[in-house]
Amino acid sequence: MWRVFLLLTLSWAVTANITGQHPKSGTCMCISGTGVHARTKAGLSGSIHATVNSGDCFKFHGGILTTDGYTWYQLQHVSGSENLWVAGNFINTATSSHCSSTSSGSGGCTATAKDYACRILAMHNSGKIHLWERHPSGVHDNAYSYNNIKDTCDGHKATVSHYTCAECRSPGAPGGQVCLNEQLLKYIYDVGVKGYAHINEVAGACHSCHSYHYRGRAVDIDPGSRRSDFITMCRNHGGWALDEGNHIHCEFRH
Repeated sequence: MWRVFLLLTLSWAVTANITGQHPKSGTCMCISGTGVHARTKAGLSGSIHATVNSGDCFKFHGGILTTDGYTWYQLQHVSGSENLWVAGNFINTATSSHCSSTSSGSGGCTATAKDYACRILAMHNSGKIHLWERHPSGVHDNAYSYNNIKDTCDGHKATVSHYTCAECRSPGAPGGQVCLNEQLLKYIYDVGVKGYAHINEVAGACHSCHSYHYRGRAVDIDPGSRRSDFITMCRNHGGWALDEGNHIHCEFRH
């Protein structure tokens, strides 16, 4: 009985750790774990540039380096255009379909979405709007509203958060990446054109289990003094608006 249990345990460990393997460049790799650090260079001295979670999948860039007791693998486009290093202990190899559906490559995201995202990012950089770089939960990942917009501007999918919360204890925010909706981005842009706005969340954070945030079709905005304006604009853009007190939620269902 114990021998069977040990064999099952070892079998699971092998599938969750590619240390020692030498896959080909372009191989699809998925993260196994929560809050896994992706670093700017191989080794524990490398700066932590992003945090990734189970369900996040990326193509292997080709780099392999053993140092500080780990074998590090370089993954493509982990944070926008950044190729970052992750320890093999937290990586699984996967079929190419996992990367075609959830990788941070453009994956069918439209040129119009990219254009609006770049306009929004320019507004943020000039101080006309503010894109949040944190979640109210305190969880750190690559799915802040700033990252979502920047990644879309760079021609990549936006990262979806992957953690649980009171609103969705199981399965929680799903992780992975998603193309942001054109109508959503036009709404955010037009909100910024009319005046200052604080964009809380787009595809990031944990919401209700079937939230349109996870589909790249919703935004939460700090109401400030423009509460009714945000609601009216959302409806005029074809969206569905909800006043949730500390933010205005606007989603686009079609």
